[in-house]
Amino acid sequence: MNKGLVAILLILMWSPLCAQVTTDVHGAIVRSDSLSKVIYLCFTGHEYVEGFDSVLNDLDELNVQGSFFLTGDFVRNYPIIVKRIVEAGHYVGAHSDKHLLYCDWEKRDSLLLSTGQIREDILANVEELERFGVFPKFFMPPYEWYNTQVVQTAADIGQITLNFSPGIRSNADYTTPAMDNYISSKEILTSIYTYELTNGMNGFHLLIHPGTDPKRKDKFYAHMKELIKELRERGYSFDRF
Repeated sequence: MNKGLVAILLILMWSPLCAQVTTDVHGAIVRSDSLSKVIYLCFTGHEYVEGFDSVLNDLDELNVQGSFFLTGDFVRNYPIIVKRIVEAGHYVGAHSDKHLLYCDWEKRDSLLLSTGQIREDILANVEELERFGVFPKFFMPPYEWYNTQVVQTAADIGQITLNFSPGIRSNADYTTPAMDNYISSKEILTSIYTYELTNGMNGFHLLIHPGTDPKRKDKFYAHMKELIKELRERGYSFDRF
């Protein structure tokens, strides 16, 4: 692990935001503030946008702050949505400029782009966000797929890599019925509630995609109010990064 990444993690661990953080084997933070019953709702945006208004309306109605990780393409193509997210006070972070796959699906330690190309892709995304007065420090990699080199490259330009917390299936809400790994919204909710009962979800990064392929008719984000209310009844509060 390089000095830049170590410094960023030490700063984060001593910040009020995270009393205790969990990192994965690649160095990304996958759980925050695990000493208190706080959940961080995370949303990514690139190509599909049909659910953003619904998600933002629900967050506003329930007085919840979320964290949105948006690509440069998203920022350029949907400035009205970005403006609404920023004005509502939600966290906005980088998600890559072009939503490129940085490392191989099968051989994760193999980069598909050079570290220089990855660096420029992230910086282009950050530059787009700065046009909205947003100066992000947290980065969620495209496809939520990365390795140690990606995390270190992001750290070198001041970006702390985050990912969703493992153990539940909300990150699979993009799947369509034709996919072998398809999972319904009901099954996702069951996975969340079952995991919480068994393990708790203190400091969880819970990922939801507010836009998914039109071939998926069963939109998980449509169940967000139910999810928030249920987790609140179990004693959790919600915060942004």
